[in-house]
Amino acid sequence: MRSGIDPDLDFASYYESGGDPDQTCERLYLWHQALCTRPVEGVGPFEIAVTYDYAYGIRLHTADGSAFRLGSDGIIPTWSTAGWTSRFTPDLVAEIQQDTDDFFRLASTIGGYVLFPRNGEGQTGQTINQARGVHRQIADRFDLTLECIRRHYLDPQLDSPLAHRINYYSDFFALFGDFETYVRFFLLDNLVTPDRGGVWSLLTGDVVTDFPLPAYATTPLEYATFRANSIRFVRARNERILQLGL
Repeated sequence: MRSGIDPDLDFASYYESGGDPDQTCERLYLWHQALCTRPVEGVGPFEIAVTYDYAYGIRLHTADGSAFRLGSDGIIPTWSTAGWTSRFTPDLVAEIQQDTDDFFRLASTIGGYVLFPRNGEGQTGQTINQARGVHRQIADRFDLTLECIRRHYLDPQLDSPLAHRINYYSDFFALFGDFETYVRFFLLDNLVTPDRGGVWSLLTGDVVTDFPLPAYATTPLEYATFRANSIRFVRARNERILQLGL
């Protein structure tokens, strides 16, 4: 199967049939492979192989012989499942349901996925993907996750909700040298300030400065703002991917 990345194609059908493209979609991983093997100044080159054992994954090899297991993850939560909506007020649930399908489908395009390190041999505990999904100060939000990553590059001793797990995978983040290069490699430019000194909050539109509770939307207006900012980011990232011509 060729990569032929199509930013208009969504992977929502995998979820609708009870599956998970992060585990069962070869096409998604071939697209990740194409993106990660493109030349990026200051990075790699990497040898990237798509693997399959109990699920699809990525094996990344560096020139010095280091190897990393990576997994795909959707980075735009819509908070539209019963597990989330059961904690929301009726007016917030009504706002979510106004655009659940279209928002979910856009979030399921390639611009809504990124790679995180999985546990390799001898590694234990939660992955970053798992930790961000359950931490109360993150609530599965990638903007807050990216702010934790930014702080790691500034100083691994800086506090953040995900500092412990990000530091655990510090060898993976060291592959990119600094935050600016990490952002360029994963085409995250539209989620950070021009000077790379801050991350835009998808919930408020302001620069992230802290990690207040709750991390998810609590009013219809907050959700509408989060949805609009998330759509804008995914579309911009998809456009960056399209311009690569992969």
